[in-house]
Amino acid sequence: MRVIVGHISADFDCLAAMIAAKKIYPDALAVFPGAIEENVRKFLLLYGNTLGVSGLKEIDLEVVTEIILVDTRQRDRIGQFETIISKKDLSIIIYDHHPSTENDISSAKNIIEKVGATTTILLKKIIKDNIPITPLESTLFALGIYEDTGSLSFPTTAKDDIDALSFLFSVGVDLRTINKFTNIRLNPEQKKLLNQLITTSRELYFKGISVLFANAGAKEYIEGLALVTHKLMDILNSDIIFVLVKMKNRIYLVARSNRNSVNVGKILKTLGGGGHNQAASAVIRDLSLEDAENRIKKLLEKHIKSETLAKNIMTTPVKTLDVNTTIEEANKIMLRYGHNGFPVMDNGRLVGIITRQEIYKAKHHNYEQETVSVYMSENIISVNPKTPVLEVQELMIRYNVGRVLVLSRHGKLKGIITRTDLIRSLHGEMDISRESHFLFEKSKERYRYSKEKIKTLMYQYFSKDALSALLQIGKTGDRLGYSVFMVGGIVRDLLLGVTNLDIDIVIEEDAIKFAKYFCKRVKGKIKIHHKFKTAAVLLPNGIKIDFASARREFYEFPAALPEVEFASIKKDLYRRDFTINAIAIQLNQEYFGKILDFYGGMRDLELKKIRILYSLSFTEDPTRIIRAVRFEKRYNFSMEYSTEKFLAKAVKEGLISRIRKKRLSEELLIILKERDPIKILKRMDELGILAGIMPQFSLLPGLISRFKQIETFFKYWSDRFPAERVNKSVLYLFYLIQFSKLDIRKLTKKIELNKDIVETITSIIEYKDDSIEFLKRKNLTPSNIYYFLHNKPNEFLMTIMLEEGKNSLIKERVENFLEIYKKTTIFISGSDLTDLGMKPGPVYAKILKLIFYLQMNGILHNRVEEINFIKKMLEKGIV
Repeated sequence: MRVIVGHISADFDCLAAMIAAKKIYPDALAVFPGAIEENVRKFLLLYGNTLGVSGLKEIDLEVVTEIILVDTRQRDRIGQFETIISKKDLSIIIYDHHPSTENDISSAKNIIEKVGATTTILLKKIIKDNIPITPLESTLFALGIYEDTGSLSFPTTAKDDIDALSFLFSVGVDLRTINKFTNIRLNPEQKKLLNQLITTSRELYFKGISVLFANAGAKEYIEGLALVTHKLMDILNSDIIFVLVKMKNRIYLVARSNRNSVNVGKILKTLGGGGHNQAASAVIRDLSLEDAENRIKKLLEKHIKSETLAKNIMTTPVKTLDVNTTIEEANKIMLRYGHNGFPVMDNGRLVGIITRQEIYKAKHHNYEQETVSVYMSENIISVNPKTPVLEVQELMIRYNVGRVLVLSRHGKLKGIITRTDLIRSLHGEMDISRESHFLFEKSKERYRYSKEKIKTLMYQYFSKDALSALLQIGKTGDRLGYSVFMVGGIVRDLLLGVTNLDIDIVIEEDAIKFAKYFCKRVKGKIKIHHKFKTAAVLLPNGIKIDFASARREFYEFPAALPEVEFASIKKDLYRRDFTINAIAIQLNQEYFGKILDFYGGMRDLELKKIRILYSLSFTEDPTRIIRAVRFEKRYNFSMEYSTEKFLAKAVKEGLISRIRKKRLSEELLIILKERDPIKILKRMDELGILAGIMPQFSLLPGLISRFKQIETFFKYWSDRFPAERVNKSVLYLFYLIQFSKLDIRKLTKKIELNKDIVETITSIIEYKDDSIEFLKRKNLTPSNIYYFLHNKPNEFLMTIMLEEGKNSLIKERVENFLEIYKKTTIFISGSDLTDLGMKPGPVYAKILKLIFYLQMNGILHNRVEEINFIKKMLEKGIV
């Protein structure tokens, strides 16, 4: 087997060189040996299917006979391939532009040249051999050269790099793609200027097209206005921008356009400037900023052109499904037409959309005879026929959908736009693969949730020890070449500003290997779960961190335990319960604070919505039914319409009964530990969930009143007896059982409660009333009270005080037990009895217990009195 290998933390030059090598060696597989940079990851999300990069797991190292190594020759930068470098009869070809090092791999065939990018070396052979390339490949090759030459500004740039770019432009280079994926840092003066421009930026509309204007002033000339403008476009997510900066007595004007409707080169030419349709600049004299801007506005009105609209690229007529079509029929239609999704109609009216994934999942769970109306999504993402294509792209990215419907003003279905339609419009037919495409991550909220802002939030949110651990995790990931992410509830609560101490980490490789390495470095303790590919590390300071490999989960049947396999972070997040729990933050040093939100979780946090990620989510894991209500009421959110519809269906089908007893118990007890459990229980009752757990459960007015009393009394207890812990959930569960007139033995057949909880509730049920009657008696001594209460759990005592709160005598006696009797100690010990000449034996315990009771009752007060009392007993022959 012949393979093309780049280096760990692959950049664009590495990726471009790998694809260029694949053109020269078409029978070779291109493989990343480890992690890749974030921008490269985004690029591959969009174009990965077309470029054909293989996964490392697809390669059997034992059968590799030849390695084409690109953009590196250092053995410690090629991951697992280092293990076979010295293999006998292995052929190695190296293409590289980096200086030699002591760690270089020796090879009989080295093509090393002093150029700015490795891509250039391979392109020379492509040009020489007349190998055809597509515009997408040409754009990628240009991106590799631009990145490694600093847009031809680095001193390592050679003429060959420029010649290579010239050839690529003759094939076709999409500068919009280049601009989106290059990232150059600003100096302090440029950053200050950028902040001014952000403050003054204004969005104006010309013939319905958005154009951004920004202006600023500077006492001295600042270089790199084009770069600042590029950053400004990224931050403000603008496709057309005019930046005017007055420096000394001149106005420096830079314009950029990512739309065919505005040719900025033509506009600025009339102002004495120059450029092309996407980028131009000018220097204006003898005009104020206001006058210069007004001239540009007039020119825009004159020169702006209509652009590609949704109606120009949509597919019509649209293949639809009737609302009564069965899943089985829908599957046959999907296979026949090869579509990935269908709009669903009801008597000519659009009512939803169903995707290939939802059809497959329903079929997998034997729901072939159900209609598509049950599993379709009613969240329809649509545009009108005159919506610009780039806005369609934004919608696909924002809502993570593969298709957008085109509706008339009256809601009539006119067409559909798929990812394939969109890419064909933006990049041409040659770049369309038979596979569907992912669009790179981009959002209008990107500036609000920038890496810097998330990083600031993390520094404010976490303790010094926790933050130090997260930074160390990022460094460990870099050392191992792994991408590492903080995920789930901790990210959700960080964004909401809610305290959470559960740190969950996902590794895009072997989490157990990572956790072992990390544990050794921090000198912690580790617990490993091989079946689920997870590990937990306890740090010396007491912080616990859970590690898991990025994975996909498959459910063989509803409520089954999942089967696990390795996957990407995106697929790992997709398996989670709700969008708000499917957000990740990268921890690797370079990307520390980078947020990943593929499924609209941050949007739902803002909208205060609980939303599942796919229609069969509740079917595959019915415990999500309970968690949906818990999160809804904990955060005062509301369930999104389709989510509540699918939840109601799952409850109606009796899926709650399929939840394993232990998991059901865990979920119920978590709810009873919430700040306001009655609010959650009411909602569960409303949705039929309580009846699904136990038909006898009933929320009577007396129970609701008792729950409120517990909450109030618990605060009193915590303040008065801080050392006496009480499990509130046990109290809530007891009263839920009592008011529902339910036998606990019957409950434990449905819910697997642990032994301590069962014993506590049973003791309350059996002995509470007798204990109350006992404590009402007159003339009870402290020892009587102690003897009766000392083996009762605190939940038992709190129940007595709750129910007899108006009886000051009972309350006083329980308080005295907790504050005085329970803390009573005696002065003598068994050794004192030995010194008095007593023979050791069971009598010791009886005597010490008697002394204990006498002291508690105020008869004995000190050591001398205790010793004298025993001497008298000995003299009288009592012992």
